[in-house]
Parts: sequence; structure tokens; C-alpha cells
Amino acid sequence: MKKIDKIVNFMRALEEVCVVERDLLLYEGSRENNAMHIFKLSFLVMLIYPYLKQPVDYTKMLELALVHDIAEGKTGDYTVANQLANPELKKEKQKREAIAIKELKSMLPPPLNKKVSNLYKEYEEKKTLESKIVSMLDKLEANLQANQYHNGDVTYWKDCENGNEYYKMASLKKPMIKEINEDIITELEKKIISLSLENMKNCHISSKS
Repeated sequence: MKKIDKIVNFMRALEEVCVVERDLLLYEGSRENNAMHIFKLSFLVMLIYPYLKQPVDYTKMLELALVHDIAEGKTGDYTVANQLANPELKKEKQKREAIAIKELKSMLPPPLNKKVSNLYKEYEEKKTLESKIVSMLDKLEANLQANQYHNGDVTYWKDCENGNEYYKMASLKKPMIKEINEDIITELEKKIISLSLENMKNCHISSKS
């Protein structure tokens, strides 16, 4: 198959990512999908980059943001709430996504096939500073989006499968953010936790729900 045919087929496969729905609601009530999340995460990378103290590869971070959820086009979304409630799901998720990435890799011509596969592996392993930062921004972007429905109506969390886990997570700091030690990311986490707790209070919900 010609290179251009492979690229076109891969672009078609990316449409599968665009239709994967997440638990989170947009401000007007429609469900967020993976493409929306990837778009916003990529912008968040751009917005925090100028304020990072440590030297990082900006292009690499954008590429990691673009690639990090593409396996879910094949596997669907394993929500954080479900993984917390059912820890065995994490292993199932990793196994199914590894198969999906191999399939996606096979669709691309070299050197793109290795590049996409290596980026996904780097994100999953979280050994590089870039992958750690993007991983934490991924979590923070999701937590921020969770608070956008109707200017902070977080009562819908309980309607999600194992949704009470979201209330428990709302006030928790992430150890990796402390490890990264970047003021802008620490401030962002503090702001989002504060917003979550304020919205939960306004909705008469306890973080121990």
C-alpha cells in the first residue's frame, strides 16, 4: 500500500477517537468526546509552557498530547471512576490498548509508525519530564472540564457509573505534580481543587460522598 493510502486510512481511524464519549459534560449539557479533550489538552500544554522553569521539549509535549488517547478509538474509554472502583480494569485497559496501538502502528508507513508507537509508550511509562507534565495536565484538564456544566453544577457526577469516586477525587492532590515541582502546574491544581470544592459545597455534596 502506498504511503499516502496508509495516511488516509489512519486519518479515517482517528475518526473513531472523535466519537468516544466521556463522562464529562460541556457547559451546555452535551457530552464531551475524546477529540474535544485532546484539543483542550493541547491548548493547555501551549498555555503553561512559557511558565515552566525546567527545560522541556515543547514539540514533544504537543505530540504526546495528540497521541495519548488514540488507542481509545479501538477500546473505548475506561473511566477513572470505574478503574478506582474496579482495580482489575486497569490491567484490562493496558492489555487492550497495547493491542490497539499495535494495530494503529501497522496502519502507518515508516517512520511514522515507530514515532506514534514510541510516543504512546513514552506517555504510558511516564519516565520523561515531558510525559509526566502532559499526564498531569491530562488529569487537570479533565477535572476542570468536570466543573463547567451549568457554571458548576456537579450533581451530575453521581449519575455517572461509580460517579461517587469523582467526589472523592475532587480534593486530592497528585503526588506526581509535587514531584514535577513546577509552580504553574501546582497553582493550576490548587485552583481546580478549590473550584471543585466550592461547587460541591454549593451543590450540598461532601467530598466523602
